[in-house]
Amino acid sequence: MAQDTIKCYDTPSDVVAALAEDFIAFTNEEISRTETCIVGITGGTVINGLLETLNSAEYIERVNWERIFFVWTDERFLPQSHEDNYFNRVKPYLLCKAKGAAHFFPINTNSKTVIEAADEYEKEIGNVLKACKKSGLDLAILDLGEDGHTAGLFAGSHALRVADRNVVPVEDGKVWERISMTFSFLAKTDVLWFTVTGESKRTALTKVLYQREDYEDTSWDKRIGRVLPGAVLSQEPMTWYVDKDAYNDVH
Repeated sequence: MAQDTIKCYDTPSDVVAALAEDFIAFTNEEISRTETCIVGITGGTVINGLLETLNSAEYIERVNWERIFFVWTDERFLPQSHEDNYFNRVKPYLLCKAKGAAHFFPINTNSKTVIEAADEYEKEIGNVLKACKKSGLDLAILDLGEDGHTAGLFAGSHALRVADRNVVPVEDGKVWERISMTFSFLAKTDVLWFTVTGESKRTALTKVLYQREDYEDTSWDKRIGRVLPGAVLSQEPMTWYVDKDAYNDVH
């Protein structure tokens, strides 16, 4: 897989530690080059662990919070006070001690409908891009679901093929309605990192990695409907941060 780099660690904690170091290196380099860095994040224990680590005494002064803009690649359409809302789960780690300089733009799920929430976030993303003078995210850190979905985009969903929006309501997602960035927008992201930990993700990771090999020479838009959502995006470089429970014996 020419476009993929697999970084495998013993435990999820090791994955988080490696992510933290690479995050600092990447964002500092991007800020040095363009003055800002737009980072897309999703829900999950690894992302929560990353933000908690970055806000710890050991790391917080190494992060240029003032120049980083955090946006959400997807969110469950639940009130922000709900225990299953991604922002609610990560909120304790966002109150960084860096003099309130961090920029976080969560999806407002307190809107009346999922369609209105998506429309509102579409405008929010546009404002962030305009402020930073960029056309896409600099970095997106995505998760892989046990069914191979990613960024709130599920196999068979109408949202997979939306090409004229940056953000879309996902009304046919599993369990909850969601607001998600579209593949057409995520395809503009400069660098993609996937995090996959735990034995429950092993089957999905195995399928996705083999599909990425099989469709290595196929553009992302032509992969839709042929592969699991986690195998659609085709940026180079693409880095996978995995633990041994998820990756062991995959190949």
